[in-house]
Amino acid sequence: MHSHSIKDLWDLPELKIIATTKINHRIFIDVMPIKSKQACPICAFENTTRRGIGYVRKVRHLEAFGCPVYLNLPAIRMSCTACFAHFVWVYECVAPKKRYTKAFEATLPKQAIGATITHTSRVANTPATTVARIVRSWKMEEATRVQKTCQKKALACHNLVLGIDDFAIRKGHTYNTGLHDLRGGTFLDVIPGRRIEELHAYFNTQSTLCALKPVAIVMDLAKAYHTFAKKMYPAAIRIADRYHVNRYVTEALQAVRKSVQKQLTPFSKKDLKQHFRILGKRRDQLKNDEKNILHRLLQYAEILHQVYSWKEAFIEWYDCSSTYELAKKGFGRWLAQGTTIKHPAVESCLLTMRNWQEEICNYHQLRFTNAAVEGKNNLIKALQRRHFFTRNPQHYKETILLECNAEWIQYGS
Repeated sequence: MHSHSIKDLWDLPELKIIATTKINHRIFIDVMPIKSKQACPICAFENTTRRGIGYVRKVRHLEAFGCPVYLNLPAIRMSCTACFAHFVWVYECVAPKKRYTKAFEATLPKQAIGATITHTSRVANTPATTVARIVRSWKMEEATRVQKTCQKKALACHNLVLGIDDFAIRKGHTYNTGLHDLRGGTFLDVIPGRRIEELHAYFNTQSTLCALKPVAIVMDLAKAYHTFAKKMYPAAIRIADRYHVNRYVTEALQAVRKSVQKQLTPFSKKDLKQHFRILGKRRDQLKNDEKNILHRLLQYAEILHQVYSWKEAFIEWYDCSSTYELAKKGFGRWLAQGTTIKHPAVESCLLTMRNWQEEICNYHQLRFTNAAVEGKNNLIKALQRRHFFTRNPQHYKETILLECNAEWIQYGS
């Protein structure tokens, strides 16, 4: 292979290759600068003089043919004839006093996203401390750039839809709140805490978030989020997330199933308990054998059949593509259907549905859910398990923003 082809292969435009040696599955490349002179870094005078080679630096470069590659860079001593300053040749491919080329360092963050520092260190055959230093330095800059890009995109969106949901740092104790752009599919910010005073305190320091103009905000039935959204974005309609609302109906169904279970024979009790998941599934998603089991389960009690039909009617109401006014009338009929079922769990569910009737029906004004938000929350949970959490809140936030906005990351060259 010609020398210029080898130079292109290893992306070394400023260097010429003198010799290539392979020792113990490692490739060593002796190189020299193509140019004979370099401008003085102090006075920028170009008429400088070489004073010999002091030593040779061994610098790690990109892997080739399955082998680690090292560049033998000569430390060329230079002197300026104008200001009489002495300096060492500065290479563009590697920073001064570094043992890794810029191209090699640029590959480490891409390997670290979605993995751990230990795994990246093992794959790159590089010390973990070096990988951690390079990756953390990159994350500080890239997370800021990615967040500004996503927020700028949200600001420019004329029909912005926001999604708000919390995720646990320590379940039952500490929580954060995620702010999402549902239309753009981006994670905008990590807000510490989930109480209304914590949300207001954070937004008061974030002018960009206050300047957002969403047409709708999707959230669960947490009162703090609805109160905060109503005050912060009064023009936006508030939509109760379909997944969380449907869960109230499903839980009421399972509560009725448990009460019916206690009155059955041991065999019937075991049968109903064993197949309780079939009751929660949509009827149109059941397999043939599951439909037969469902038919058998609903014969155990009339109230169980009534609650199951009530649950299916709610799913059909959500699926219908009617107007907002027709959806409100249909919701009223569904509430009336539920009042005929005399059970405490159903009555409690109906009370919740009446209290949040407007937010639930708003789904038919703009059909958005927090499904993407729940996906990001699962990604965050996996991230926390993979890293055994982290004690640095800033590093934790940067990792979340990058992994949840992976398509916006620029790794460099």
